[in-house]
Amino acid sequence: MRLTAFGFKGVLFYLALVLAFFATPYSNLFFLLIGFLSLQWVLSVHWTLRNVRGATVTIAPIEPAPAGSSLVCSARIRAGDRTRFQLAVELELESGERAVGQADVVDGEADVLVRLPPLPRGVHGLRGARLVSSYPLGLLAVRRALEAPDEIIVYPAPAALAEARSTGEALAEALGERSSGAGDLQPAGLRDHREGDEPRAIHWRATARRGSLVVKEFEGGGGAGLELLVDRRCAPDVLEEALSVVSAVVLLAREHKELLVLHSQGLQATFGAGHRPWREALRFLAAATALPADAPAPPPVSPGVTRLPHARCHAR
Repeated sequence: MRLTAFGFKGVLFYLALVLAFFATPYSNLFFLLIGFLSLQWVLSVHWTLRNVRGATVTIAPIEPAPAGSSLVCSARIRAGDRTRFQLAVELELESGERAVGQADVVDGEADVLVRLPPLPRGVHGLRGARLVSSYPLGLLAVRRALEAPDEIIVYPAPAALAEARSTGEALAEALGERSSGAGDLQPAGLRDHREGDEPRAIHWRATARRGSLVVKEFEGGGGAGLELLVDRRCAPDVLEEALSVVSAVVLLAREHKELLVLHSQGLQATFGAGHRPWREALRFLAAATALPADAPAPPPVSPGVTRLPHARCHAR
């Protein structure tokens, strides 16, 4: 429990009254004022502690967000057996910035939205989360530590790509190339159609022969996908441009339920259904940094795999 700015002024006023009580002949008047304020301070401590005691807070995971956008964290406050007033959830970033969301009245449960300021690309740590209340008089503030996510993932702002298209076609458009299918995952076989399979995966000739729907099974055991290599041995501005393209491809692949294979220094993984979660791909994009020209090369891949950031990279 700490004094608020208003509470600090209240303490100074209280001390001034005590000084006046001993220094002036109006002792009865000052005695009444001091007695009233003393009772007020005692009740303020009791009410403030009681308002927080027994309340519980659950903070939802913070979803990755693109750089420069506002982030919103949702928290649910449960009041317990009595109504609470002016309960706030405070998040503090490692940079020292704070964001607060408040519920004026909590009767049962209340959802609070904590709006964080726009952040640059990166993985930002949270220094702490607290339940805060200075009810009812604002003289004292109680802060109670809460469990919260350890980090906030801010991935590169995605490049503008056409909607409702495959990741391969969209990537070719972003790079100013014709869509030739290079870099797409190659079919590994055929299987019977299952509910949820994409129409683009249907093998029409095999379907006509069998008389039932047959789909192409792609490498990785899922739907159609794309394979990319990101060589981070380049200038920071060149890498940012490449990561922006990859960010758009990741979001499009997730939306279309496709697979995506990423290769880079320190990374060689498949993302999508049945593989590593998309959150890990976005975290890689958020944390990726440019490497010097003499840094280790990325893992070797087949010649047909799309490479970024192309010849603009410093590596030879």
